[in-house]
Amino acid sequence: MHGQPPEFSVVVSSSDGEWGPAVDSVLRQTRPAHETVVISGDADRPARTPVPDRPGVRVVRCPQDGVAAAVRRAADEAKGEYVAFLDGTDEALPEWLEQLAAAAGDTGAGVIRCGALRLRPDGLVGGFVLPPAEGASARGPGGTAPRAVHRDLLGGRGSRGAGPGGPAVCAVPLLLVRRYERPGRDEGGRDADDRYGSARTTRAYAPSRPPAANRAGPELVSVVIPVRDGARTLTAQLRALSGQTYRGPREILVVDNGSTDGTRAVAAAACSWLPELRVVDASGRAGEGYARNTGIAAARGDFIAFCDADDVADPGWLTALVESARGADVVGGSLDVSVLSPAHADEQPLPMTAQSDFLPFARGANCGAWKEVLTVIGGWDESYRGGGEDMDLSWRAHLCGFRVEYAPGARMHYRLRTGLASLARQKWNYGKSGARLYAAYRHAGFRRRSPGVVAKNWLWLAVRLPDLVRSPGQRRRWVRYAARLSGFLAGSLRRRVMYL
Repeated sequence: MHGQPPEFSVVVSSSDGEWGPAVDSVLRQTRPAHETVVISGDADRPARTPVPDRPGVRVVRCPQDGVAAAVRRAADEAKGEYVAFLDGTDEALPEWLEQLAAAAGDTGAGVIRCGALRLRPDGLVGGFVLPPAEGASARGPGGTAPRAVHRDLLGGRGSRGAGPGGPAVCAVPLLLVRRYERPGRDEGGRDADDRYGSARTTRAYAPSRPPAANRAGPELVSVVIPVRDGARTLTAQLRALSGQTYRGPREILVVDNGSTDGTRAVAAAACSWLPELRVVDASGRAGEGYARNTGIAAARGDFIAFCDADDVADPGWLTALVESARGADVVGGSLDVSVLSPAHADEQPLPMTAQSDFLPFARGANCGAWKEVLTVIGGWDESYRGGGEDMDLSWRAHLCGFRVEYAPGARMHYRLRTGLASLARQKWNYGKSGARLYAAYRHAGFRRRSPGVVAKNWLWLAVRLPDLVRSPGQRRRWVRYAARLSGFLAGSLRRRVMYL
């Protein structure tokens, strides 16, 4: 330990005079900044953002081409022990400075990095950048991680914690800044000294677990069901939802993702006996992530529950999900194959408490989240296809400081794929998504399997090849494993990682 957490000055830079979002987010910090200095490159035109009449915020207006130099001067003159940098449209999450200060106080590093969640102009997730693991450089295709620098390192005044490779650099593996993508974004003005942009991480920091949420029950629950060509099974799920024990206000949204089999007619017919049902059009683009985000946008509730059209909710499903949500931000329920797929009991999905690859995740077929949380983390990543989007959503929630909890009593009767071709396609997609998730989350601690385990998996596949001509159950098991391992290989080649 290095004593009390240090004070932080914040320098906000804006080449176009737009800096209100960053300043507002700094003023909402759980740990106040020692001072906030805004460098606004709009001296030659009317200010776009009114100067806030609040103590601790100072605005310096300069020409657009003088922003970088003004940022360096402001950092050199800062009174805090560390200087943290934001772009004018960045939004720091409330615990940003608290986590940076804790890392600085515990490690004494000269440079503290954290992750940034990249958002599209519509507020949906467009990716993220995480500070690299120990021994790796910060530069990468995802952009530059937000950072704070000790004042002794600014302007060449010193080399705090420096060794042969430069100053000590600490990585905080959390997504603490929301960063909007926009054309012509000025990346250079954010940092007082770009020498540390490519510095290697020398220390890792374990962030504290966020406190438990303590919420009242939701005012309205929105149940979102993404569906594409689900006419055969949708009625059974809607009947199950009509018989829920939950008695609070609710609405049910069937989000049609371009069905051609009469799904809309089935949903429209159900409105006669399920008056809280609405049909939402999401035919603009194929994908469950797109359909779910469309459902979120249309939802009127403050808590959103997700399920699929080919499963059947247990009568107490929604009650258990909502009850668990009082003490959590994202909730995952349990999946049970014994009713809809009794012949494949060996494929029973693991509960959240038994997941061991990385952080626990809520499965998309049975989960719920507060709408405000989904807004903060950018919703579902629409670029995932055929799997992995639920892991990504849960892990982003974890890394933004939210709590993801398990609700075993929220049971969903889960339907497995029956045809071998459909099953193989599903597992292939899961494998490809696994490699993508590893490429994205390895800096946060997602570990790949050991070479020994990989070798055993592929050896098993070769030894069990005769299962293809044995019993249907053995054939199905071999196809499952082969498709998933092949997906790992294809995804590794696509992402240029080794996740086999």
